[in-house]
Amino acid sequence: MESQTKNKQPRATIDRMIARACPGVTATGVSELTEGFFNAAYSVGLSDGSAVVLKVGPAEGTPLMSHERNIMSSEVRSMRLVAERTDVPVARILFYDDSREIGEADYFIMEKLPGRSYHSAMNELDDEARERIERQIGQYNSRMNGIVGERFGYFGQTDKQGSDWFEVYRSILMDAVRDAEALKIDLRMDPLDMLELLRRDADAFREVAVPKLVHWDLWAGNVFIENGAVTGLIDFERCLWADPLLEVGFRSFASNPHFLEGYGLRELTASQRIRIRWYDLYLYLISALECDYRQYEDRGTYEWAIARIREGMAALKEGGLEP
Repeated sequence: MESQTKNKQPRATIDRMIARACPGVTATGVSELTEGFFNAAYSVGLSDGSAVVLKVGPAEGTPLMSHERNIMSSEVRSMRLVAERTDVPVARILFYDDSREIGEADYFIMEKLPGRSYHSAMNELDDEARERIERQIGQYNSRMNGIVGERFGYFGQTDKQGSDWFEVYRSILMDAVRDAEALKIDLRMDPLDMLELLRRDADAFREVAVPKLVHWDLWAGNVFIENGAVTGLIDFERCLWADPLLEVGFRSFASNPHFLEGYGLRELTASQRIRIRWYDLYLYLISALECDYRQYEDRGTYEWAIARIREGMAALKEGGLEP
């Protein structure tokens, strides 16, 4: 699926970006990286024998969802923060340019991680190797979540942050609803019903008192591996200060005992299980919007997400933390 947010650049523009970032070095080879869905990304070989990754943000005026505002800046800053505060392997940011003087877009250059994505390699691995990698992902995810912030909310949008996680999460859900309304996307559910259920479960959210750094998009495509071990985590663009249970490893449809073992959380409380259902719903809402915001030709993601929203709302109606 090709996304309209991918701001692909001609070779001449890429050469200019490299020249600004790496004086005295030229690009000897450029190949597009196609596994991601939001930014344009390129593997660039350099004349000094090294290789880097170039990521280019969407063009000015491209329709974006609310949570996607300032996300290139968020990615650069959060990756630097993780590198400074933890031993979690992340690519080193070599250069970031938000002047928009070249290509009329933000872009950054980072070191190229060894290996390849876990998503592309997992079917070639035996069970023991996959289990070891998934435990390692859980360990690294836990360490990253150990970074504490001051307020909850989108990493790069201080104007939308707050001290009450319940209220911030409510605003995040409503951002998705408003994004749907902006493009007349039918979510096939009543937002008022959703808000009523959320109010019912408010106490489950108020257990979350400390904002933690959450990657939010740590699926197998954003984990690099080599020789049976994790070499790095990428794509921090959607990170936020939140409840760690927002992480992909805690999604109901992606529950993995090896990840949970590595993370150090094997049993969930009733309140945690309720929040996980709510975080599932947020992912489904975002997925339902992507077809229109990305202008995918295939509507399969939308139909899948709408079916999951219906199931998620039904599950929330059946259970919750009653007042």
